[in-house]
Amino acid sequence: MPHFNVKMLSFYSVSIAFVAVLFKVVTAYGETNLKAPPALAGSYRFDANSLPECLKSDALVLTIEQSGVYLNGNLRSSSEADRQTTAEEKPSLGGKWETQGLSLSGVVPNLEGCRDSSAIAQNSSVKLRGILEGDTLKGKISLRDGAAATDFTAQREAVAKSQKQEH
Repeated sequence: MPHFNVKMLSFYSVSIAFVAVLFKVVTAYGETNLKAPPALAGSYRFDANSLPECLKSDALVLTIEQSGVYLNGNLRSSSEADRQTTAEEKPSLGGKWETQGLSLSGVVPNLEGCRDSSAIAQNSSVKLRGILEGDTLKGKISLRDGAAATDFTAQREAVAKSQKQEH
């Protein structure tokens, strides 16, 4: 027959109560202060009127891949974006979602509208900062280091749902 010691019983009671209170405090903090980033992954088609000078004639598509707050992406002309990306193709832009919006930067090869421009080389250094408002991405884009940023607007493209094949 076990002997219940008052000291042991009070020790275990206090320990269990402490863990329960600690759990409630951590849960309350997490629910009020920790928020998941919005779902940004997808393709965004730029409004040609909102692009920098050499890209006004070309339609651009920004494709974003997301892993939590970390973002990768590709910026291509619409003719290049229509072809399927291969698994070996690496994203040319990298960045992060922060509280005030997204930030992407990197080197984009061969932007069609800027190929012949003396202001921009074959590989364009691109910096993008934006805020997602519904399905619209608004922000600033600059195509060179030190260049003035231009406002842009991009609309998320609808994803075509693939039909499941029945086996």
